Amino acid sequence: MAITELHLTADTDTWTGASTTALLAAQAAGRGVVVSAGSSDVIDRLRKGGVEVVSCPMSGFLASLNLSRALRHIDGDEFQLFIHSPKLTETVSGALRLVGRKERMTLMQGRPMPEFPRVDVEHPAADAEPLIMWLGNITPESGLKDLIEQLGVRADRPWRLRVVGQGNGRVVAPILNRAKALGINERIEWAGYSSNPYKQMNGVSAAIVKDMESVVAREFAAASVPIYTNLSDIL
Repeated sequence: MAITELHLTADTDTWTGASTTALLAAQAAGRGVVVSAGSSDVIDRLRKGGVEVVSCPMSGFLASLNLSRALRHIDGDEFQLFIHSPKLTETVSGALRLVGRKERMTLMQGRPMPEFPRVDVEHPAADAEPLIMWLGNITPESGLKDLIEQLGVRADRPWRLRVVGQGNGRVVAPILNRAKALGINERIEWAGYSSNPYKQMNGVSAAIVKDMESVVAREFAAASVPIYTNLSDIL
């Protein structure tokens, strides 16, 4: 009996590592389907990855009911469900109680971490000015604010920074203003959101990440970009 893998992500307007791992896992499956709560932009990016995508709102009072209805209409004989967004755990459990196909659906434990295919990017010359890249969603916990402060202390050294990501204006504006106050804003490229972060890795000397086990770190590793968690190891 053929098994269909269902990879669930709660990303809505913003693409996160959950959508990345869901997409890669579905691509690697014999038959994989991504069940996404995402906006049209998120859904389009998933579909461009060549996988079947089911759009389903998974927040609010009707979350489990909505998901159960979506699960009933996915073709297949036997299903394995993988949760990529931990906050969906209760929603999925509730949906399985309602779905009516529970005997054919198995909720798998743990967040799957698929293999990240190797990607070729342009690497800098050995004597090039260091170009550091930061990638992710800009949030109060992302570490970008601290990175800007640390670079301000190293303004006398050669470096450039490429920031790839977006965030709420209330979070981003103070970081931009601080970079200007430190006199380093002209050395920072604010690239914004990119649906293909690997294109942004061309010419990058080093990547700075908060967690070496994060999806972002794995993306840099797939492109053979040197990865660091501590700026002092780079400059």
